[in-house]
Amino acid sequence: MKNSRCLLLGVFLLLLRHIVLSQNLYNAQNVDRTATSFFDGQQTFRALEYTVNADPQSAKIYRLQTLPENDYPEIILKGVDNGSEVFFEDKVPFDNVYDNNPTPHLSSEAVQTFYGFQEVMKAFGQRFGWKGIDGAGAIPIKIFMKDGDDEQVPGKNNGWFAEDTGNEHFVFLRSLSNPAPFTNVLEMIGHEFTHGVILYKTGIMFSDDFTCSEFNTLHEGIADIFGIYFENFIEKSDPKKFNWLFAEQFKAAEDFSTPKNHQFADTYNGQYYVNVCDENYNPHPGAGVAEKWFVLLSDGSLGSAYNDLGYGYSNLSGVGPEKAIQIVWNAIPLLKTYSDYPAFRTFTLQAAEKLYGLHSTEYVAVANAWCAVGVCDNNPVGFTMYPANATNSANPWPQVNGHITWPGAMVKEWQFQLSTKYDFSENLQTVTVDNFSMIVDPNGLLTNYATFDGYYHPGEKVYARAKITKADPNFCKGLNPLCIYFQQFGPAHAFTLKDQKIEFWPNNSLSRVVNPWDKPKLRWKSVDDSDRYRIQVATDNAFNNLIYDEVVSHTGNFTENGEINTILEAGHDYYTRVRAERLDFIKINKNYGAWSDVIQLHGATPQTSIFQALNQAPNDPAKLVSSLGFWVTWYAYPGATSYVIQVAKDAAFTNIVRSQTVLGNINTIEFLLPSLPDQTELFVQVLPQKGSAFGLCNNVWRIKTDENAMAPAMKSPANGTDFPFRNFLAVFGWKGGTLNMNMVDHFEVWATEKTFGLTSIFSTQGFDFTLKDPFMFDDKMGIQVRIRGVGPHGAKSGFSATFDYNICPDHPEVLFPGDQTGVVDALLDFNVQWKHSLFDPNTTYLVTLKDATTGIPIPGFSNKPTTTTSMLVPAGTLTNGKKFSVSVKNTASCAGIPLSENVFSAISSGSNQPQPPKLVNFTIELKGFRNDVDAFSWETSDYVLGIELIDPDGNLLALVDPNGNQVTQLLVDSENSGVIMQASNKPQGEYKLRLKMKDIFNPLLYYPFDQPRFSVFLNGQPQVNPHVITANFADPNSFSHEWKVGFQFGDIILNVK
Repeated sequence: MKNSRCLLLGVFLLLLRHIVLSQNLYNAQNVDRTATSFFDGQQTFRALEYTVNADPQSAKIYRLQTLPENDYPEIILKGVDNGSEVFFEDKVPFDNVYDNNPTPHLSSEAVQTFYGFQEVMKAFGQRFGWKGIDGAGAIPIKIFMKDGDDEQVPGKNNGWFAEDTGNEHFVFLRSLSNPAPFTNVLEMIGHEFTHGVILYKTGIMFSDDFTCSEFNTLHEGIADIFGIYFENFIEKSDPKKFNWLFAEQFKAAEDFSTPKNHQFADTYNGQYYVNVCDENYNPHPGAGVAEKWFVLLSDGSLGSAYNDLGYGYSNLSGVGPEKAIQIVWNAIPLLKTYSDYPAFRTFTLQAAEKLYGLHSTEYVAVANAWCAVGVCDNNPVGFTMYPANATNSANPWPQVNGHITWPGAMVKEWQFQLSTKYDFSENLQTVTVDNFSMIVDPNGLLTNYATFDGYYHPGEKVYARAKITKADPNFCKGLNPLCIYFQQFGPAHAFTLKDQKIEFWPNNSLSRVVNPWDKPKLRWKSVDDSDRYRIQVATDNAFNNLIYDEVVSHTGNFTENGEINTILEAGHDYYTRVRAERLDFIKINKNYGAWSDVIQLHGATPQTSIFQALNQAPNDPAKLVSSLGFWVTWYAYPGATSYVIQVAKDAAFTNIVRSQTVLGNINTIEFLLPSLPDQTELFVQVLPQKGSAFGLCNNVWRIKTDENAMAPAMKSPANGTDFPFRNFLAVFGWKGGTLNMNMVDHFEVWATEKTFGLTSIFSTQGFDFTLKDPFMFDDKMGIQVRIRGVGPHGAKSGFSATFDYNICPDHPEVLFPGDQTGVVDALLDFNVQWKHSLFDPNTTYLVTLKDATTGIPIPGFSNKPTTTTSMLVPAGTLTNGKKFSVSVKNTASCAGIPLSENVFSAISSGSNQPQPPKLVNFTIELKGFRNDVDAFSWETSDYVLGIELIDPDGNLLALVDPNGNQVTQLLVDSENSGVIMQASNKPQGEYKLRLKMKDIFNPLLYYPFDQPRFSVFLNGQPQVNPHVITANFADPNSFSHEWKVGFQFGDIILNVK
């Protein structure tokens, strides 16, 4: 059978790759044996004789196998059943039947195959000097007889040559459940053997690339020619009486002279001729063209005949089968993978020219035989039509164009017919043309020229023919060769239209990795006269599940561009194709080009890379960054709409400490950290995002927080500055230092009392902080102050250098004479009066009186000492009409503590006693704070402050709010608790606000990094702002442990004026 090139059935190849040749063959030699063949009776052939052991006299065995001899290769025949390979052998007692090894195959079938291969191989050698399939006898001839029922897809009985490099072999298949015999007749063996010879004579391996090539059917036709030739050669047929019946022994005869009788084509592009791009395409019917051509070349023809295209021929001269086969043999080396029948026509003409000469009888016979089977231009005497017969790739767009040229001027009208079938029975289009023009032909002569057109789909085979429908009255008089085409069609031209298949540019790669988020781009070569291009994307290569189907307009540029405007999924495979389309809906429907090759697209996993991590090796230490945050930069991923920056405590990112999303047009940010312990190792990754889809980060940046990488710097007051005891006010200032201020939300001021080491923490937005808390300045050992920055998510920088401040004894406040208000009569005695020092009442004071204008001390009153809180100024010490100043210095104080002076006047009408206080209205506001966050474990407990106010005379003063309700306490249960208290018509003077920790609600919680505190305002002016309620759980009985029920805070002095 001719289904000879099914080598793609890889199941056979895998099964047959090993040939068992390792058996010891003692005393092996080739000998003549005679046995019965299945089709050809008794035949004598060479077979292998060997002995069962090394003794030459031991029992002999005969096997259907030969060793190499006379430059011919060895032949190995095996039967295959259920995967087992068996030799065909005849053992004692010999009966010339090769069935002594278990096999379902008949001895006569094996003998038929074995002897046939020997005869064909010998015939090739005798006729052409070609030994074996490779011409040199180096490659063994391996043959396998198989049960077709064992095949994956059981098929009919057939045979083929398998071009398995290094393991070339032949297979003959017969279904044991089917009574039909093997197809191993001589011509069939010759056919398959020729396939192997063509492989080595041309160097062309069969491949899937030939699916759309006429090389397939041409290959089969040449194999048929040699099969039938060698049958006659072996049987020594008379060349003048060649047997043109193929395989008549096991089926209805296939007569080479009448191929259409067995549904093979006898005309190129005629009936039964099919050549399509389909992996299931059967190339054998087209081989009939080669069969009929070879018969005509060998035997010639008698009488007249027309082929399917209407080309007439008569009385062809033959050259005989020997010359014919020599011409074919010499043409074979010229074959290429893209060769078709017109190309093979050229190759055989070249062979004939080389063998017998140009325009020789043989050369002309070759050309005439080809024309008889439709492989020529089909232009008769009298006119020439284009597209030429057998033309490939005629342009279908904007329409199918043709023309005809002829001499003379008597034609008035032509009629053209176009169709997609050789007999013009399908898709017929008729065009009548009566408008002609004149052109100069290649010979320089004027000739008539007419055009016609039609509309057919790209890739279709179109048939065109012409006839003259109107002419001058004398048109057919005389010897006018065109007369026969008056009202009668001339030979048809068959031509194939370009399929307008898209070719991707710059290469037609069948697999690409694409960015699934960035509208993957496609680029292809433009197709002339296209209107648009359709792009399809599917999840399967059969395009049953389309996910994208859109069109783009034709631009006419060398290349066209399109994009897949849909989101693909990362890690998934997709398939895309493009075709050109025209919008000729009125004249032809679905005027589309062929689809491009399918390109497999793999959606790449979107990835980013962190720039800072590119050179960080696995064993490198983590990069130190500020505890507040760090700059991170990454490579953008096109199509991402956002990026997610994640920071985690582990490389698997299961413990993420903070995540931030930024827009897709950003690729660098200052990432701000939450509060973390110093020297925390972290892992950073940046994930691209589009919608709900996320990509990956292909490198992770390892970092470690370092609080000291950034820190502010204290500025004022200078380190070592002295403060008076219970200082009323201090302003601390600092600068950014090494801080990146973009990362700072606010600052923390840490003030620590040295005696007990208790720290009050204050938050402030600016670069300075005013502290009004006399209780902060009552530690006689002094205080320490340091600053640190705090990020918006709670991260904290390192501290500034600590500044130490001394607390010195305070200078007393002079009560009389009052500053700027005091008036005395210098002619009378008066007493200078002051308060005791808050630091130590038992101290020595130095009183100084000065002329306020000159600053010269009054004699006797320059640092005049006393241990009391008053000093007499005798009458006459001062002079009326002048201004004087008085100051009282604490001898125990520090040099840097400012000393205040009261300036007063001396006049004759002055009063030498303090004046009664005025009555005034004033308000006191008390604000309390305790942190109030969502995480209850980080909250401070609610607490209650008891409130008392002592007037200057030591009386307890009732307090009321603006509504007249009495106020005795403040419940602090939030971050903004407070109360306003009013007093009306009260004397000016020194009031004492006395606060007491009246209650703390269970559980007793104190958050040390956002401490409870209170502030006091007099008439809107801060008096204590703020005071941090300290906790000393290590020494709960100390006066520094204020966070306890019953704790009495120090009196807050309010100077009501």
